[in-house]
Amino acid sequence: MKQLRIVYNTGEISEAGQPVLRRGTFAVEDFVTTTQAEQIANLIDSLSSYTVQEAYLVTVTQVI
Repeated sequence: MKQLRIVYNTGEISEAGQPVLRRGTFAVEDFVTTTQAEQIANLIDSLSSYTVQEAYLVTVTQVI
């Protein structure tokens, strides 16, 4: 199983002066490549009011 984890920059600044970030995780098919994951992240970026700051393609392995 793979997941696409995206970190969004909301454009807001916290009281400490740090950017406010939000995270989202999307399940993707096992055959998704890094190039396809980048395309998905770019598509989500174009549809969101937030800016995608980082994106990760994560392979999840169940151990129990």
